[in-house]
Amino acid sequence: MLKIRLEQIYKHCTEQQKSWLNKALQTLDSTEDVENDILNLSVVVKRKFGEGVCPLEGFSHFNLAEFIRLLLLNQCQNMPIALLAKHYYQFGDETEKCALLKGLPYIDECGSAVQTAIKACRCNSLVEFSAIALSNPYPAQFFPELNFNQLVLKSLFMGLEISQIHSIEQRLNAKLSNMCFAYAVEQALAERNLPASVWLAVTLDELDEDNRKQFEQYAKHYYQLDEAHRQQLDNLISQQSLSLQLS
Repeated sequence: MLKIRLEQIYKHCTEQQKSWLNKALQTLDSTEDVENDILNLSVVVKRKFGEGVCPLEGFSHFNLAEFIRLLLLNQCQNMPIALLAKHYYQFGDETEKCALLKGLPYIDECGSAVQTAIKACRCNSLVEFSAIALSNPYPAQFFPELNFNQLVLKSLFMGLEISQIHSIEQRLNAKLSNMCFAYAVEQALAERNLPASVWLAVTLDELDEDNRKQFEQYAKHYYQLDEAHRQQLDNLISQQSLSLQLS
């Protein structure tokens, strides 16, 4: 797939850019020092290609430098992906980390680098965390339940809309429902708001007894708070066939 994309990206490159990329790919294909060569080549990508939106269909969530770095990583066939991801993540800067995290679905179809992706979720950077958490199928496909739940909760904590978490509806579980509802209660008690998409992760039938008793009270609180919560709660009531009147 990425080989086809390489041919397509050439149409958007200058002759100098094409020449550099060809040489870089040839170097990575034949090198016996992948660890150093990938870093030495990657570090100059942003200067040579810029950070405009990637023009290829299906890659608009990448900037051009990220996509070029993905092509470079894909060329490192002489190094196991788990080791490559760990090494590149350890020594790359934030922009390189983002390229790796966004690119994992394309270069690691078996989930071998999942521990590096899980480690990335502990970062303090909103940009870096968003690269693994949002519009990325890798966590839903390979994260264990505990780590996926933590990713969802941290997304809410960082103010991100969990509607952008890929396949979240397929990873819903009782622990996640209770964690997210408990966080909503905590925020309400502190007189703070949270992303309205929190209700996508809450299933009333999966709440424990204490949370179920509080559900109507706090659902009403958020229902009256703003239109975004009203829409999400109306959808929840409809989809879960609940007999609740919140207005």
